[in-house]
Amino acid sequence: MAERGPDVKVRNPISSLAATLVTAFGLSLLVAIPTLFLPIVELRYFLLPFALFGVGLLAGRSSFIGGLGFAGSLIGGFAGSLLFQYLAWATGWELLIALGLGAACGLGGMATGKLGLRRVEKAVARMPRLRRCQRCGARVGLSARKCWSCKGYLPPT
Repeated sequence: MAERGPDVKVRNPISSLAATLVTAFGLSLLVAIPTLFLPIVELRYFLLPFALFGVGLLAGRSSFIGGLGFAGSLIGGFAGSLLFQYLAWATGWELLIALGLGAACGLGGMATGKLGLRRVEKAVARMPRLRRCQRCGARVGLSARKCWSCKGYLPPT
């Protein structure tokens, strides 16, 4: 029997969404702190979306589906930037600015979330192969003795 190598681990999508949320939230708070030292306020509005896009890129690496990377980074980036604005940078436009910054973070998460599908494809390629019933062509497991579809007996493997 050919050796297939170590199994590739694929996590639950909900846990990868939670990891993306927490990472985007924490990093968006951390990245926004240096913008307090910029002398021009408009420079904050220009640089912060680029920084949060990078946060989304980093946070989206923990999800393996683009939609989950987008959703997790969007919500985490929105919550982190909203909390930062309420605590340190009150403008009166906190909600709208946080929505824009969260969208920039979400786009970064979607960009790297799509790259994670290669891990899933590797895991599927390493899964045990199925065999087919000779009578009806249905897919059956390697250790099956009878076909689930036509109830016919299968030859031993």
